[in-house]
Amino acid sequence: MKEYLKKVECLRRRIQRKKHEIYLLHQQAEGMNGSGISNMPRTVSPDHSKMEGTVFKIMALEQDIKDTQQEYDALIADMERRIKAIDDADDRDLLTKRYLEFKSWDTIAAEMFISKRKAYYLHNKALKSLQSDAVSFT
Repeated sequence: MKEYLKKVECLRRRIQRKKHEIYLLHQQAEGMNGSGISNMPRTVSPDHSKMEGTVFKIMALEQDIKDTQQEYDALIADMERRIKAIDDADDRDLLTKRYLEFKSWDTIAAEMFISKRKAYYLHNKALKSLQSDAVSFT
């Protein structure tokens, strides 16, 4: 499960980082075309090769986000399928909160009206049901 959480978190961070890079490139591109309101004199002809390079970078980042999102979605879908196959409703609920909703142990315990220690106990029990399916998440 640790591998699953690490991989999901890594993919989520990668997607966010790429989205931020795109945002910064959009900001940079807006400055290139001189569309900002300013008292400074504008250049007569913007540098189109810089603009093209920025557009290509944005397109490459968007494709990378799409590919990463597909990998992320497949990982989540596999976990969801495995959790739904568990018979015990409390086990399903706990695993859903932890591995699909990514809630903290404190939040899970509060939502289930149990102690954090009991949440850990139920988690270990639920993991045994989940790991009976020998599919790896890596």
